[in-house]
Amino acid sequence: MQKRFTTGFLTSGETLTAPADNGAYLPEGNAPAAPPFEGTLHLAGTALTSDNPALKGPFRLSGDPHRFPAMALSFTTSGQALVPIHAGLHRRPDTASYWDVMVGSGRIWREEADGGANRASFPLHLSNAHENESHHLVATFLWNESEASDLVVQKITQTQPDHLPDAFGLWGRVPARLETGEAVRAAAARARHEADSADALPIRAIGELAGRVDPALIAALGEGYGAASEIVSGLVVDGVIYATAMQVAHGTAPFPRAMRFGLWSATKAAFGTTALLRLGVHLGPQVATTRIADALEIGADHDGWADVTIKDCLNMASGIGTAGQQAEPFDIYADNLTEPENAEAEGDGPDSYRAYQAWYAAESSSDKLACAFACPSYPWGPGEVARYRDQDLFMAGVAMDALWKRHAGPNADLFDMVAREVYEPIGIRGADIARTRQGDGSRGLPLTAFGLFLGLDDIAKLGALIAGGGVHKGERLLCPRLLADATDGDFAKGLPTGTTTSDGEVTYRLAYWQLPYRARSGRLVRIPSMRGYGGNIIQPLWNGITCFRLAHDAADQQERYDGLKLPRIADALAPL
Repeated sequence: MQKRFTTGFLTSGETLTAPADNGAYLPEGNAPAAPPFEGTLHLAGTALTSDNPALKGPFRLSGDPHRFPAMALSFTTSGQALVPIHAGLHRRPDTASYWDVMVGSGRIWREEADGGANRASFPLHLSNAHENESHHLVATFLWNESEASDLVVQKITQTQPDHLPDAFGLWGRVPARLETGEAVRAAAARARHEADSADALPIRAIGELAGRVDPALIAALGEGYGAASEIVSGLVVDGVIYATAMQVAHGTAPFPRAMRFGLWSATKAAFGTTALLRLGVHLGPQVATTRIADALEIGADHDGWADVTIKDCLNMASGIGTAGQQAEPFDIYADNLTEPENAEAEGDGPDSYRAYQAWYAAESSSDKLACAFACPSYPWGPGEVARYRDQDLFMAGVAMDALWKRHAGPNADLFDMVAREVYEPIGIRGADIARTRQGDGSRGLPLTAFGLFLGLDDIAKLGALIAGGGVHKGERLLCPRLLADATDGDFAKGLPTGTTTSDGEVTYRLAYWQLPYRARSGRLVRIPSMRGYGGNIIQPLWNGITCFRLAHDAADQQERYDGLKLPRIADALAPL
């Protein structure tokens, strides 16, 4: 494996035949400082190499996943940090490519062998507008006052994809042209980076907790199902992130703190429920019982939506659905028949599959709403039976956005409100979410069911806000009544799901999976858990500790992961 990139390799156009050691993307030792960098890299769309022959197009979701998109990336610097001007998603910059792109802060430096040129490297991830996995890459290039070398890139890890193979590598060269000069919004980008650096939480090895709890609890994190498919997990305790070593390919992750991960359905609570809790501050807790029909024009040909509330949708209990017409035995996944094998199954499996995939592939908000309204209703009414449906969370988000526009004006946006009034005050800057794609080029609506990208610090800060009762620096950011409804650990909470832990049946409430847990005190409680496809978990606990896990568990195996591993450690540190 290549350990370092020589000047000649970076400037020659020579093929990167295989991924290098990740250390090649970082300076060695105390590298000399590089001068400030400010400019734009104009990247040519180009095919990267993959080690998986199944990664080939065309896909039903359009665009070629081999193709690094043609796009422009603007940077400035803060000290020796390379700072992207735009911290959020670059949405489909190249329609021939499958990918959106998000860039994190990197490094600049000098190496004596480069003959006066400078080096730079940065992390980025690729994601798709319809999906919420993140494929993490690192990139490096040489630069001087007037030109840059090709970008050399390689993938180091990923969360679990849906429409792509479970695992694949990507690497190669991306032709680049440098345009120097002052970048628009450079000062704001530097300020954002400097604030992030100032607010960054300490990260320590989780093994440091072994002196405070039974070491067997720590050892269990590396055992059993999910140990090999985990990227990183840990706990946030008293403002410190205690984490396992991040598992990536080709060595150590060069920029772990700058990586933002696609959360999949953990978005439902991290954004959707958080949005409701912030609306509760503005409009009162009764906003949760607003009927969807009072916020939106209903386009269904049945009356099943007449009494459905935002809270019903967040509870996965709209009473709308295509499959699983029997309420018992409880099976929250009875209408979540999204895999290709369901297309040819007997019974109502094909109808459920087609209904979901039509909604999933629909791009505009109007088309997504039409697909959601095309689903029939169940024999029972809203609020009675849990059926896991991304469409319900999308409907909750659209309704909440409509209420917020009614309150704050037609140009108001639900995600912008949460980002400005919840995320940014606690130190989450530059967060972004996937949206619908509008045919007229206007801004789409947040998907809400999935689509949020957060990093380790972001997860820790959001968890601390929730675990701390929704108050930050003395300011009430989240509605206390609705927050307690979702996360107070009361065992008599939520609708039954038909799934279990070792301590009983899991329930579902306000987009949190409520995991039964027999605490060390002997008390039965419920662990509020944001859970996303592939094994992404965030568990903000009322003892002030947040547990988290990012992973790429196989889709058909993820229920095997023991979601109580981390709460057991939290309980040993501060009794639940």
